[in-house]
Amino acid sequence: MLALLVAFALARTPVPPAQPVPTWSAWPASGTVTSPFGDDGGRWHPGLDIGILRSLTVRAAQPGRVIAVGLQTGFEGYGNVVEVALGDGYVALYAHLAAWRVRTGDEIVAGQNLGTAGCTGSCTGTHLHFELRHDGEPVNPLRFFRRPQKSGVRSSASFCFRSGGISSTAACRTNILSLSSKT
Repeated sequence: MLALLVAFALARTPVPPAQPVPTWSAWPASGTVTSPFGDDGGRWHPGLDIGILRSLTVRAAQPGRVIAVGLQTGFEGYGNVVEVALGDGYVALYAHLAAWRVRTGDEIVAGQNLGTAGCTGSCTGTHLHFELRHDGEPVNPLRFFRRPQKSGVRSSASFCFRSGGISSTAACRTNILSLSSKT
């Protein structure tokens, strides 16, 4: 009888819906991933560094609402940042910006110009540091990037990220070893 009551109670308990996750509509910078997410040569790296930039324009990877701009407490070393709430606990963070073109509270669309890549905070050269956080914890942004089907590119191959897509061209190479084990 007790088992029947427990089964009845469980059957009536609502199941929370699956959390929607971001799927990138645009890549945030026109350059090369110079430092991957995760273990990067013995140091923890909570995002992607995109350097060797062909343009200094930083674009929104996903639509959302700007929740912070400029120097932020808790992100010392990141320099000027733009944080965008994507919904359901996800926040995209764009760091080391020389300048930003949005204000807190702005609703933005994918591909919108957020600012200019720079070298503010702790950095060794102009680049974009791009993070995705879920409920405050860093997660690998590449887990949510839809790779083109039948691209012929293996996950351990060289990648070049550019606004709007991914390619494996010989002109733009960064070796991201064991990418599939870090996603």
